[in-house]
Amino acid sequence: MRPIRLIVVVYVWFFETYKQVVNNLKMKPILIKFIVLISTLSLLTSCDSNMKKVHPKQEAEKISSGIPGDSNISVSDRLAIKDVMNAYALYWDNSDVERFFKLFTEDAIRIERMDGQKDVLIPMQERKAIASERLNYFKSQGLQRRHLMANTHFLQQNDSSAYIKQYTLLTSTENEKELKLLSTIVYDVWLRKVDGIWKISKYKMDLDGERVSGKIKVYAFNKLLC
Repeated sequence: MRPIRLIVVVYVWFFETYKQVVNNLKMKPILIKFIVLISTLSLLTSCDSNMKKVHPKQEAEKISSGIPGDSNISVSDRLAIKDVMNAYALYWDNSDVERFFKLFTEDAIRIERMDGQKDVLIPMQERKAIASERLNYFKSQGLQRRHLMANTHFLQQNDSSAYIKQYTLLTSTENEKELKLLSTIVYDVWLRKVDGIWKISKYKMDLDGERVSGKIKVYAFNKLLC
């Protein structure tokens, strides 16, 4: 029986019983039955409510449209992705190679551009030795890089993948004396959730000045940024 029909039946029964009780005060058994019925209905309603709490309906997947201000997102996922990008800068700038490479999926690739050539896809696992060499070079020269992560724009985001643009300000301090602004950077970063952890699956970076001129200098790309 539908809830509305049940309510109507109960109310009709209530008023009929009420009239009989008023007309005959000796009809206490009917009143007792009425109280028992109401108590039973209340108990059933309470049990149904508790069952819904124990077995909530699964929420639909949240997919961001990429439109600024779209609220159909997972806030916890968005914060986790921001955390990954902040860790990217922190681990690299502190020469923590092991933790740095744990931010990437096992099949992650980096997109590099060379003068007059198409984009080159380089597996991140092949860059570990290069990364250690680069960081050792910075240390030997008394150079301290800082990647200051600024604006993060989410172009795509769902429960398992995301695509963002990350603005970054790159500075360098030489022998703890002179602070230099080296470049502003735009990262394109694709991320994937692996066993509940967001990781970078693909990325590329562009120097603002070189993007405007249309040229990518091999020296700047290989020596300056990393």
